[in-house]
Amino acid sequence: MKKKNDLYNIFKNLKFKEDFLIIHSDILSLYKFNFTLNSLFKIFKDTFGKNKTLIFPTFNLKNQKKWHLNRSVSESGSLSEFVRKNKKIVRSLNPIHSIVIYGSKKNQIPIDKCLSSFGPNSSWEWLCENKNVRNISIGIGFVGGATFCHYSEEKAKVFYRKYKEINTLVYDSKNKLIDKKFTFFARKKGFINNWTRCEKYLKKKKILIQHKNEYNIPLFSMNTSLATNHILKKIYKNKKFLI
Repeated sequence: MKKKNDLYNIFKNLKFKEDFLIIHSDILSLYKFNFTLNSLFKIFKDTFGKNKTLIFPTFNLKNQKKWHLNRSVSESGSLSEFVRKNKKIVRSLNPIHSIVIYGSKKNQIPIDKCLSSFGPNSSWEWLCENKNVRNISIGIGFVGGATFCHYSEEKAKVFYRKYKEINTLVYDSKNKLIDKKFTFFARKKGFINNWTRCEKYLKKKKILIQHKNEYNIPLFSMNTSLATNHILKKIYKNKKFLI
């Protein structure tokens, strides 16, 4: 079993200029290290910088009758659920693609101004349009580690997706029922995303950066605004770029 210090060494040399860091993680890839969820969170805080604002997806992709902002459990891995339950965070109001935000600048991100996951004034629009945001994927591939790319599809109103009304009952921070219907720009039947093409393109443009380490833990990052702009340009030139 590797020590916690070995895990710390993987991240200590990663220096990101952006102040807002989206962290997608699959901690199963870190099984060889001796750590707790709290110590892993502390490693991220110490190595990325104590002044960074950390964002963790707390998605709920399964069909559900009710969703509570304060109580619904994250389906995006044990680390995101740990942060949701144990840290001073704010959570965005969305029954599918919610996020929790930790850090001194957490209140800069809109959390309850859009009924669509990636629509205007949503948390994800802010994260994709702001040049001060970086997406980091730890122990997981492009699929599952780059959710923000869906924003480009909704922004461009791609033909292979359509708005789908969500029937989930949504309750806010005061446990009050939201008297509005949330929507999701869902993929139509018969279409499959080709994320491999997108990943290769972003690597070619040196936007997606793979961070090598001696333990071969999958680790990559990219500036969300830069990636979004390039993906949108490709979609506008070729409407089938992502399928």
